[in-house]
Amino acid sequence: MSGGNCPETPRQKMIGMMYLFLTAMLALNVSGELLQAFQLVDKSIQESTKTVDNKNDQLLANFAAAELTNPKKVKESHDKAKSIVAQADSLYNAIDSLKHRMMRIADSSPEATTTNFKGADNQDIAAQVMITEQAGKRSEELKAALKDYKELLISHLDPKDTVMINSITESLSTEAAAPSRKGQVPVSWESQKFEHLPLSASFALLSSIQSNVRTGQADVISYLLSKVDEGSYKFNKVEEIVIPRSNYVFKGGEYYAQILLAATDTLQYPEYNVPGHTINVLENGRGELRIPATSLGKKTWNGQIVFKDPNGARQTRNIRHEYEVIQPNVVISPTKMNVFYEALDNPVEISVPGVAGSQLKVNMTNATFRKKGSEYIVKPRSGQAGGKSIITVSAEINGKNRRLGSQEFRIKRVPNPVAMIAGKNEGKIRKNLLVAAGYVIAEMGEDFDFDLKFKVTQFSVATNRKGFFVSEPSKSNKFTEAQETLIKGVARGNRVLIEDIRAVGPDGRTRKLGSITFTID
Repeated sequence: MSGGNCPETPRQKMIGMMYLFLTAMLALNVSGELLQAFQLVDKSIQESTKTVDNKNDQLLANFAAAELTNPKKVKESHDKAKSIVAQADSLYNAIDSLKHRMMRIADSSPEATTTNFKGADNQDIAAQVMITEQAGKRSEELKAALKDYKELLISHLDPKDTVMINSITESLSTEAAAPSRKGQVPVSWESQKFEHLPLSASFALLSSIQSNVRTGQADVISYLLSKVDEGSYKFNKVEEIVIPRSNYVFKGGEYYAQILLAATDTLQYPEYNVPGHTINVLENGRGELRIPATSLGKKTWNGQIVFKDPNGARQTRNIRHEYEVIQPNVVISPTKMNVFYEALDNPVEISVPGVAGSQLKVNMTNATFRKKGSEYIVKPRSGQAGGKSIITVSAEINGKNRRLGSQEFRIKRVPNPVAMIAGKNEGKIRKNLLVAAGYVIAEMGEDFDFDLKFKVTQFSVATNRKGFFVSEPSKSNKFTEAQETLIKGVARGNRVLIEDIRAVGPDGRTRKLGSITFTID
C-alpha cells in the first residue's frame, strides 16, 4: 500500500485490512461448480460400486454352484468367501451410517437423502462427527475396522501374490500422509478425509472407501474361486449322455440322437455299439444314432460305450433310452382367454411337441402378428369385431412342409371401462371426500384380463339446486372450480349426477361411459 520509506496512512491501513479480509473470505468460499463436481464424482463412484456388487453376486453364485457339485472340496474356500462378505457388508453399512449421521446434521428435512441434501458446502460437520465429537472415537473405530478387514483379505492370499497384497494394502490404508515439505507435521488420515473439506467432498471420499471395500471383496473371492480347481483334474466322474433331437417323433419321420461320454479324451474317442443299428462317430467324438420311425408307440434301444480309463484298461458302460412315436399335434394356447380383442396386443403361445419353435410357420386370418420371445403377439385388423381369426401352423419335417393343425378364435371389441370416483361409482359419499377425489377415472372390469388404460376426456356434474337442474362441464378428467363449488352447495341427502362421461382408449376411439350417481351423506 506504500512505497519506499513513506509510512502508510490510516486510510491505506484500513484498505489493506479489508483486502486481507476479502481474500480470506474468497479462500473459504466453495463455489457451486466445485460442489457439483464433488457430487458428480460421488455419484460416479457409487455407480462403479454397483458394477462391482454385481460381480460379487456372480462370484458367490459360482461358489454356491461349485459347492453343490463337490462339497468336500469347495466348502472351506466358500466359508472363507462368506466371512469376507459378512465383514465387508458390516464395514460398508457402518460407513453408510456415518454418511446418514452427517447428512441429518446438515439437513434434518424428512425428504433429505445422502445424494440430495442441504448443507453440502458445510466444512465443519464431517470434522465434528469424525474428529471433534467423542474425541475422534468414530474415526478410530472406522480405522480399526478397515485394518481388520484388510488383514482378513490378506490372510486368504498367498504371500507370494505381492501385487494383490500391495493393492489391497494401499486401497485400505489409514496411514497419515507424509509431509510435503521438510519440517511439516504428517497429516492424519482423518484430517485428510474430513477436515477443512465441504461435506460433499467427504461423502465422495467415504464412497471411495466403500468402493475399495467391495473391490477388495471381489478380488479375494475371485482369487479363492480360482484356487479351488488348481492342481486337480477337471473331471472326477464319467457319465454316459444321450442327446435326442426330440423324445417325440412323427410317424413317417425318424428318431435322431447323439450319444457321447462326458469328459471324453479328445485324443482317443470311445467306441459305440447299439445292436441292429449303425453308429456314426462324429469329429467331436459323439456317436450319431438314427432310427426310422415306421410305427406309433413307445420304443426302446440298448447299447454300450467302450472307453479307456487313465490306466489304459478298457471300460464298458451300458446305455438305454426310450422315445415315443406320435401323430403330429399342434398346441395353440391363448395367454389371456379364448378370444382376440380388436386393437389390442393379444399374446398367444404356439408349440408343437418335438418341433423347435424356430421351425414353425404360422399364418393368421383377419389379424397381424409378430414374434416376441416365446409368444406371438396378435392384433386383429380394424373393423373385424364380431368375426373370427384362424391360426394355421405348419413346419418343415424331413424336407417336406407339413400342415400340423389350426384353431379358430373369436374377435371381440374391447368392453367399455367403468367410470369411478374415489373407488366408487354409486351409493352414498361424503361431500368433502367427493371434492377431495378431484378426478374421474376409467377402470376395466375385474373380469377383463388385460392391463388396459382409458383416460377420461370430459364429464359433467349435475344436481338439483333451489328447484333448478344445474350442470357444470369439464373438458378433462379433473373437477373444475365451478364443479367443486356446485358440489359444496349440495345439501345432505340430495343427489349428485356425474354424466356425459367420455374416455379414450389405446386405439384412440372415444367411448361414452355410464353415469355415476351419488347421494351426499
